Amino acid sequence: MDKIREFKEKTLSIGNVNVSPPTFLAPIADISDSIFRQIVKRFGGVGLVFSEMISSDALTRGCEKTKLMLRFEEEERPIFFQIVGKDPERMAMAAKMIEDIGADGLDINMGCPSKNVTKTGGGSALLNDLPLAGRIIKRVRKSISIPLTVKIRAGWNENSLVYNEIGKIAQEEGAQAVFFHGRTRKQMYSGTVNYNWIADLKSRLNIPVIGNGDIVDRETLLKMLETKCDGIMIARGAIKKPWIFHSLLEDRDVEVEKLIEIIEAQFKKLVEFYPENLAKHKMKLFLSWYSRSLPHGKSIRLKLNDAKTTEEVAEILVKYKSDYYD
Repeated sequence: MDKIREFKEKTLSIGNVNVSPPTFLAPIADISDSIFRQIVKRFGGVGLVFSEMISSDALTRGCEKTKLMLRFEEEERPIFFQIVGKDPERMAMAAKMIEDIGADGLDINMGCPSKNVTKTGGGSALLNDLPLAGRIIKRVRKSISIPLTVKIRAGWNENSLVYNEIGKIAQEEGAQAVFFHGRTRKQMYSGTVNYNWIADLKSRLNIPVIGNGDIVDRETLLKMLETKCDGIMIARGAIKKPWIFHSLLEDRDVEVEKLIEIIEAQFKKLVEFYPENLAKHKMKLFLSWYSRSLPHGKSIRLKLNDAKTTEEVAEILVKYKSDYYD
C-alpha cells in the first residue's frame, strides 16, 4: 500500500490550480450539486470537486433550473465547472459566464454517453467529429483565462478508438489536463474499464491524464495507479459512498448511523434550497443510491416509487430507522 501513501501525498498542478491529493469528484448529472459536494469535501480525501454537467445552450439562454447549478460555497474550492454542447460560440459564451461567477477551472464534456446528450451532438458524439471538437476547445480556450480541461471516452465504439487523437487535439488547443473514462460510448457503463487505453494515452501526452472508471476500493485504485495516470476521478462510487475518497486513502469506512445522519441533514438542505418537485426528485435519487450502502437497503428502494412528496420520501427513512436501528 506504499503506492497509495505516496499518491496521497502528491500534488497535481492544472494551470494555476494545485490539487492535493490528486483526487477528483466527477461531474454527475442530478447528483453533484453544491449540497452533495460539501458532504464529500467534509469527509476529506478529495482534492477537487466538479459541478454537475451544465448545458451551454440552457445556461446561455437563461434557464432557471440551470442557474441553480451555478451555486457553490467557498468551502468547496477548488471547484471546476463542466459544460456540454456542440456550438463553439455558445460554448465560449457559457465558459465566460462560468469564469465570471468565480469558478477555479472549466471542463468540456466530450465523454457523456447519454442519448439525450449525444443526439444533440454533444458529449461523446464529438468523438465522431474531431475537427469540431478541436474548434470548440480552441474557441473556449480563447474566451477564458482559468484552467481548461477536457473529459473524454475512448471513442464511439471499439472500431473507432480516437482517444489518442482527441487527447493530442486537446493538448495542442490549450487544454491543461484530460480526464479519461476508459470505456467507449457504446459500452456506456457495462463491462470493465480498459486500463491499457489509459496507460497508452498517459504515455503520449505531456499534460496530466486523470483516470476514471470502476474505482470502488483500494484494489481498483491500485489498478488505476498502475497506468501511471496523474490522478483519479470517481463518479458512481462516490454516489453510494460520499466518503469514498477518505476510505481509499485512509482505509477506513463510515458507520451506518453516520450515513443516516448525513442523509437526514442532506434532505433538510434539499427541501430548503429546491422547489418541491425538484427536491423530491433529488431525495429519491440520493436515497436510492445511498441505500446500496445500507443493510436491508432494498426495503428502501421498494418503497421509493410510491413516494409522492418530500415528506413521504423522508418518512421512508424514518421507517427504516425504526425498523432496524431504534
